[in-house]
Amino acid sequence: MRLVIKKNELLHALQDVQRAVPTRTTKMILYGILLHADYEKLEISAYDQEIGIKTNISSLPDQEDNPLQIEEPGSIVLNAKYVIEIVRKLPQPLVRIDVQDFTAIIHSGNATYTLNGMDPREYPSLPEIHEEVGFTLQADTLKMLIEHTVFAVSNSEVRPTLTGILLKYQEGTISFSATDSHRLAMQTIEVDVPTGYEAIEAIIPGKSLTELAKIIPDDDTLVNIHITQNQLLVSFANTYFYSRLIEGNYPDISRIFPSSFRSNLQIDGKNLLDCIERAALLARDNENQVIRIQLKPSFIEVSSHSPEIGKITETVEPESFSGEAMLIACNAKFLIDALRALGSATIKIDFTGQGSAFVLYELNNDQHVHLILPVRIGNI
Repeated sequence: MRLVIKKNELLHALQDVQRAVPTRTTKMILYGILLHADYEKLEISAYDQEIGIKTNISSLPDQEDNPLQIEEPGSIVLNAKYVIEIVRKLPQPLVRIDVQDFTAIIHSGNATYTLNGMDPREYPSLPEIHEEVGFTLQADTLKMLIEHTVFAVSNSEVRPTLTGILLKYQEGTISFSATDSHRLAMQTIEVDVPTGYEAIEAIIPGKSLTELAKIIPDDDTLVNIHITQNQLLVSFANTYFYSRLIEGNYPDISRIFPSSFRSNLQIDGKNLLDCIERAALLARDNENQVIRIQLKPSFIEVSSHSPEIGKITETVEPESFSGEAMLIACNAKFLIDALRALGSATIKIDFTGQGSAFVLYELNNDQHVHLILPVRIGNI
């Protein structure tokens, strides 16, 4: 393999696919990134056998600003850590890579690096997705769906399905839902899908979607999402993102939402978030990061305490309040995550009782919903 490529194009591609390189593995070749060149393009990919990322850099000989010139096709696997550090520090905007057997010689300006590689035939192949079921979204919409829900996935492997986000398409809407059994985040959007399009339901690992959100652009680039029985493929521009799906049955979250409420309030989201963040300064020192919220018709009192440090108490005025006064205790981080996702608009919070779940959403918008289970007062 012999080629000349723009440094910035190569570095950007390497950094994107590096997200699929494992931090720990017994298979040394998985620490590598596969480079495969034909006369039309350079494919750069990484695959830890759960997440795979591939990006293509095309040779455009008819363009004056051609990013890639391929002189001889070929393949090699190079250690991700070292090839990225080498390319990042190269002195000139153009890079020449010459590969002989399993050795890559990297030139740029007066700098020359010789990097030992690995046999590309031993590198695992990315999944082949033939009979895909899918849809198209704008990149910024997909990123919003992920960021509004992924923080609520479980970190425990005891219930593997809860470590993923439930993607569900049904009757012209797509929803992302995540729960760790103590809280739930759900975002729903309407989509324009051809009549008769079949329903989709899949559990996507939260880790995969976190990495995907880092590489998709913050604009209206179209993203194609394809789903098979056990694999997800997301493609945009010249990049392809693969992830295994989680097998199993996701809990019926429709049964989680209360059917009636005893109190509700409307409050400025930013004011409440600022108040909760201040109270959380001491809540970090207790096991469940517990804060107390005293609901009263004229004000909301938020407090937290640490036996070793002290106590914080603050009041905030709601825009409106109706129903019973009550005392709620909850995990401050759960509430902060929900309020940050909801933003600074007016928030409505519905309460069912001291020990029952409460629900948060934007006023007049029930497509972005968060549910939090309180901590029992007797336990704190």
